[in-house]
Amino acid sequence: MKFSIAFAAIVGLLLAPAASRAEQAKPNTPSALAKTVKGLVGVHDAMRDITWYKNSASPKYNNTNTFYLYFGISDDQILTPLRLKITYSNDSWLFVKNVWGKADGKKIIIPQISAPFSGWERDNGSGKIWEWSDAPIEAAQDIASLRQLALSKEVTLRFEGKQYYSDQTLSGAQLQAVRDMISAYEVVTAKPWQ
Repeated sequence: MKFSIAFAAIVGLLLAPAASRAEQAKPNTPSALAKTVKGLVGVHDAMRDITWYKNSASPKYNNTNTFYLYFGISDDQILTPLRLKITYSNDSWLFVKNVWGKADGKKIIIPQISAPFSGWERDNGSGKIWEWSDAPIEAAQDIASLRQLALSKEVTLRFEGKQYYSDQTLSGAQLQAVRDMISAYEVVTAKPWQ
């Protein structure tokens, strides 16, 4: 049986040790790559030995309406899953239990943590309240929902509370920041986010 040179090269690549292939494929560490991605801002937590990266357009503080993606890279180069931070802020409590949305008219489920003791968190101050969820995005259906949202032109979120609800439309800048963070995460991981 004759094998072509190309076939032999492919077989050689496939049989090469995985670590060797990974080193060849990744000339830079994830931290170095994340620092080179335009529009990312990193904040280092020295106590937890991790740097959290988010889009520069994302709000700095938690006491405003937010919807953004972010990720972390530990000092020993371990990458976290992409995470979604959602905050509802107003002057009266909603006691959010769930949030869902419509993206270009199609209903989408928004990933969130909604467990009774580790779900939506709440705080207040200076006459304002804020309620938030901070969830890792790992399940295929959650990734698909965020991809659909990112590709949409108009997205409205419904925050459902104990008795009432509130609708909020995401701005073009928020949607662009979601798209940018998905792209940045794909650069850092060197593969499609799926």
